[in-house]
Amino acid sequence: MKRTLPFFAVLLSMLLCAGCGEEIPETSPVPPPTKKAISSPQKPVENSAPSEKISEPAPPRYRYDPTGRDPFESLLNVKQPILPERALTPLQKFDIGQLRLIGVIIGKGEPRAMVVAPDGKSYILKKGIKVGKNDGTVIGVTRDAVVVQERYIDFSGEVRTVVQEIMLPKREGVE
Repeated sequence: MKRTLPFFAVLLSMLLCAGCGEEIPETSPVPPPTKKAISSPQKPVENSAPSEKISEPAPPRYRYDPTGRDPFESLLNVKQPILPERALTPLQKFDIGQLRLIGVIIGKGEPRAMVVAPDGKSYILKKGIKVGKNDGTVIGVTRDAVVVQERYIDFSGEVRTVVQEIMLPKREGVE
């Protein structure tokens, strides 16, 4: 009894699973093909006009044109950097958001700012310095920020210009 119970349980589950299939819709029976009578070869008539075959134009075939935007390219890649003609400076290897502003010097002469890159090195910025991966240029240094103008190519292929700021962090505990 102990050995037959698992056997019957497995057999019952197999029968239940076999009955759980998709129903096949009924189709109308296809009539059998009709046989054509075989005719004897006919002799060509010499005086008759030549028969012209009327051929239907073939439907146009689709061809993929690879020019323009790739349809499989993700639209999430909104910004593409504009590649400069000359070699990249160390500051052009990082995004603007990766640079941390640690100080600004405003006084005699041109204002300057000091930033720290992710590699731990610090750099001095002033107006006209190239910075960032998207062909950014420092256009100004204020009391609490460095203003950077970046150019990039968006997903539609147009060149866009955006102005970003690298802000000086708020001082803690001192007002």
